[in-house]
Amino acid sequence: MESKGYTGARFSLKLDWKTRYEIYLGIAKGLKYLREESGLKIVHRDIKAHNILLGRTDGNLKAKISHFGLAMLCEEGNEILVCRVAGTNGYLAPEYAMRGILSQKADVYSFGFTALEFSYLK
Repeated sequence: MESKGYTGARFSLKLDWKTRYEIYLGIAKGLKYLREESGLKIVHRDIKAHNILLGRTDGNLKAKISHFGLAMLCEEGNEILVCRVAGTNGYLAPEYAMRGILSQKADVYSFGFTALEFSYLK
């Protein structure tokens, strides 16, 4: 699979709405895996376009989540109070950025912001 980070690909790819949908779906499947299928309940803490790898498999563009350096384990339904907030400003969920309350919902907020970013590409 040939891969490029989003930032390297954004100037060379034309993204129609079907392709964007496939990117959104790939990110959502990755988040679902981190929460439900990996058995570890991982919160990525830095979902953003720069951390999405785009690659072609069988001619189709696939999105994969990368950069797990800030990831933490978080039991489903639980919230963690963290002493040090990590991630990229602008992509952080408000309750996490302002009060240090981390849950799996933080990645969902970041995913929404990332999807919005991909939606504005021409």
